[in-house]
Amino acid sequence: MRKDYIWPAITILAWSVSYPLIKLALLYMGPIPLLEIRLLAGGLVLTIIARGIVAGKKELVSAVLNVGLFLVCLNLGVELSSNPALAAVLIYTQPAFLIVLGAITGESVSFPRALGTAIALIGAVISAGSVNFDSGALVSLAAGFLWALGTLYHRKYLANEDLMKLNAFYSLASLVMDSPLLALDHRFTMSVIGILYAVLVGLLAQALGFVSWFKGIKALGPFVTSSLGLLVPPLTYVFTFLILGDIPSLAEVIGSALVVGGVALANLEGLRRYGG
Repeated sequence: MRKDYIWPAITILAWSVSYPLIKLALLYMGPIPLLEIRLLAGGLVLTIIARGIVAGKKELVSAVLNVGLFLVCLNLGVELSSNPALAAVLIYTQPAFLIVLGAITGESVSFPRALGTAIALIGAVISAGSVNFDSGALVSLAAGFLWALGTLYHRKYLANEDLMKLNAFYSLASLVMDSPLLALDHRFTMSVIGILYAVLVGLLAQALGFVSWFKGIKALGPFVTSSLGLLVPPLTYVFTFLILGDIPSLAEVIGSALVVGGVALANLEGLRRYGG
C-alpha cells in the first residue's frame, strides 16, 4: 500500500536533519560521548513508550551491526568530514552493499531496481566531488557495509519482533557495549546547548528514525526502503545549508538530482506492487 511509504518518509526527514545537528553537537563533545547521550536518550524514550524491551542472542547481534558499530563509524565519519552531507553520501553506499549481500544470500534484485540504485550511487559519488578517500571516507564506507549487513540480518531473523521494544534494546545494549570507548574519546564541554543537540539527535535519529526505518523494511522490504534512503544525502545538503549555512557546489546539486532520479527508477516496481 502507498501509505506504507510514510515510514521511509519519516526516516528520511529525521536522518537528514540529524547530520548537521550531529556536526553541531560535535563542537561540544567527541563522537563517543555524543553517541552515548544519543543512545541513552533514544533508548529511554523507546523503553518508556514500548513498556519494555526484547532481548536475546539474535537481538544482540543485530544491535551490534545496526547500532553499536554502525553509529561509531557514522559519528567518526561526520567528525572527520568537512561537510556532514559528504559523510552521508558515503554512508549511503549501503544499497550497493545490500544488493551484493542480497545476491549472495539469494535475494532477487530486478534490473530496474539495480539500475536505479546504480544511477543513484553515481549521483552520490558526484555529490562527494573532491572528497579524498582518507580515514573519514573509509570509516563512512564501513558504516554503509555494517548497515547493509544489519538490514539483511534484521529482515531474516527479527522482522516480526516488536519494533519499539527491539529498538529500545538496540539502544541500551549499544550504550553498554560502546561505553569502554569513552576511555579513548572523552572530550566533553559542559554546555546546555551541546547536550540539547545530542538529546535531539537521540530523539530524532535513534528513536523516530530507526523505528520508522524498520517499519519500512517490514512493509516494503529492504531494497525499496534502502533505495528510498538514498534521498537522505541530497536532503542533508538542504538541511546543512539551512542550519549551518554551507552552500552546496554545482557537482553536489547535479549528483543530488541523479540520486533523486535513481531512487524514482528503483522504486517504480515497488510503487506498482505496493500501491496497486
